[in-house]
Amino acid sequence: MKYLREFVIGSSWLVVVQSLYNAAYNRPQKNWSYEKYSMIAPVWFGLWNVMSLIIATQFNLSLRMRFIVVSMLSYCTIILIAKVFNTYNFTNKEWNEYYIYMLIKYIITWNIIVYYIEKFF
Repeated sequence: MKYLREFVIGSSWLVVVQSLYNAAYNRPQKNWSYEKYSMIAPVWFGLWNVMSLIIATQFNLSLRMRFIVVSMLSYCTIILIAKVFNTYNFTNKEWNEYYIYMLIKYIITWNIIVYYIEKFF
């Protein structure tokens, strides 16, 4: 039951809404459809939240450290996926901006949004 709770929190509207908004309006050079992304994004965050609980349990991490770790792991994974599958038609400068944007987004998503949902619900 605890894993289901983690998945629901990770895939909740509060967690994925900014990703869906940015995917719809701020990424014109994308090589993927918004419809597919809108189905994958909640699953992505839900699974990462479950994995973060497993990692935290395995390594006895605090709630804060759990989300610091998962923000870095999920950030590195999404950057790797973006580069390997060439998901955007970016110049080098645009890729660098994307890296920074995604780092900030993932830090905020995991360490503020998901953290406080976990802490208070």
